[in-house]
Amino acid sequence: MAKKGRALSLKERRFVDAFLGSAAGNGTEAVLTAGYNQSRKAAAVTANKLLRKANIRAEVERRQEKQTSKAIADAAERDEMLTKIARGSAPAIVKISAIKELNKCTGRHSIKHLHEGKLTLAQAVAASRKPRP
Repeated sequence: MAKKGRALSLKERRFVDAFLGSAAGNGTEAVLTAGYNQSRKAAAVTANKLLRKANIRAEVERRQEKQTSKAIADAAERDEMLTKIARGSAPAIVKISAIKELNKCTGRHSIKHLHEGKLTLAQAVAASRKPRP
């Protein structure tokens, strides 16, 4: 097994690139794309060996995490998008929805479910304005 801190060779880097790119997680295809001159059967064995190496596994995980973090909007980005919608030229109903979502995200909303006969609107509003313990 390779050392965890060892840098990847050129072929190993090409393998990781292909594995996360054009091969879409298919190790055999990644081996063939990376330039390992092998039959399909041998490529499957090589892919298995490569994916068990700690430094290659670590690089794949690092890149996947990086891709995931780029794909997900963080709170500031989400708030900025909703603010643009609320201030933009969208129809009023869309602006209201954006403002509602902003309020939910920032904790400035009060939602109380009204149950017939158990809670009136005035009671729900009063309860939502009470400070929470």
